[in-house]
Amino acid sequence: MADEMFFSTDSKSLRRGKRVAPRTETCRPCLVWPEDAPDVHMRGVILDINAYGMLVRMMESLPPGMHVHVQLMRDDEFREPLTKPVMGLVVRNILQSDGFVEHGIQVLQDKVSRQEAKPLRKPLRKTRLRQHERTRMHTRDLHAAGLKQRGRE
Repeated sequence: MADEMFFSTDSKSLRRGKRVAPRTETCRPCLVWPEDAPDVHMRGVILDINAYGMLVRMMESLPPGMHVHVQLMRDDEFREPLTKPVMGLVVRNILQSDGFVEHGIQVLQDKVSRQEAKPLRKPLRKTRLRQHERTRMHTRDLHAAGLKQRGRE
């Protein structure tokens, strides 16, 4: 329940169930280390994850506001990495009754910069004939001059 809420600065600061995207429950081992100390690897388990954040359970406690790297691991022995490390920001930590600390970590997205300097322009499309429309056939009755026609004499 605490995982489904977040705080904002307005008068209705506590809102429930208003996530950007739903999280997927998992039980994936991971390594977490602070950005300023890459040699200190702490073991943890990711409880749920989406593209914008994750909930990590660990024995150690990290203060909110700390920038960390999170490395998902393939095995329980923490030997084989599953993906490349992602950069994250510790948003909150919750001390559980069993001694573990659950950390809410926001995934920091990389900024994508534009490579080309000139503006993009949409090419002009030439009008194409409608291929799916039925073709029309125009007929004309031609009469040879000097021949008698029915109805007229």
